[in-house]
Amino acid sequence: MRRLLFSFFLSVLACLDAFATKFAGEFLNLGVGARGLGMGGAFVSVVDDATSGWWNPAGAARLTSREGVFMHAETFGSLLNHDYLAIGLPNEKFGIIFSAIRLGGGGIKVTQLPYPDSVIGDQNRPYVVKVKGHGDYAFLATYGQAKGENLYWGATVKLIYRSIVDNSAKGIGADIGGLWHPRTNWWVGVTVTDFTSTLLAYDTGRKETITPTIKLGTSYTYRYSDFTFLGAFGSDLRFEGRKAEAQYYQGSISADNHYGFEMGYLQKGFARAGFDAGNFTAGGGVKIHPVKVDFAFLTHPALDNSYRVSLGIEF
Repeated sequence: MRRLLFSFFLSVLACLDAFATKFAGEFLNLGVGARGLGMGGAFVSVVDDATSGWWNPAGAARLTSREGVFMHAETFGSLLNHDYLAIGLPNEKFGIIFSAIRLGGGGIKVTQLPYPDSVIGDQNRPYVVKVKGHGDYAFLATYGQAKGENLYWGATVKLIYRSIVDNSAKGIGADIGGLWHPRTNWWVGVTVTDFTSTLLAYDTGRKETITPTIKLGTSYTYRYSDFTFLGAFGSDLRFEGRKAEAQYYQGSISADNHYGFEMGYLQKGFARAGFDAGNFTAGGGVKIHPVKVDFAFLTHPALDNSYRVSLGIEF
């Protein structure tokens, strides 16, 4: 019966391709936090801090103290500014996270012709009327709870606002996630983003649909003397017909894989590396209670490198 239900679920998601808008929610796929990026985005089963609101809502239940996280990234060179702010509030039985994401930039040149009704010629070249910016915003509220000693679940509600030159869009969506701790040092995670499908409604009357994405992950930690070694794997399954734009695809179903590694010393200094959908990542971090600072970079064959720094404070 479980296999039948799972097959039915995949079939429904694949059918949503007919109503989906490819890349409509791409700004929500960049990830948050420098630790996650440094590990190639293989973070769904690892997360246990205030970045859980994005990676896996179930991670909110793993918070051990109140925490604030701020992240800034120069994405693809200086093309985009990517910022994240979150506050995590744990309880004995559950955890709550409030977070906000902004991805924006400027330099969009709006042009027009001096003689719109004339035949295009040397005297009718477009000129710049104004230079505008653009921004994507998401506001998230996350709840996570433990179910026994080895199982966690969580959900995130998100409000979306897009501003592109003179137009805007609004949307609302939700994510769900789970974490399973089958044995010491081994974690398994799953997140379904936009699991009800997220509708973006523009002020022009246009509508776009963000279809669900299933994010799977597993990780294992090995400890030796003062060192810890963490290996992680993740895969993002999408159902919007990305085909050759993804690493692997079959019909409308596609997958992008993530591999990550972290070495820690005395839980104070960390070195990281990974592959995010085939692109190399690396980073590191320092943790001196109650402050932790992480940095990471992502290479890209067609665009400039991305650099990310995040600051976490327990209070």
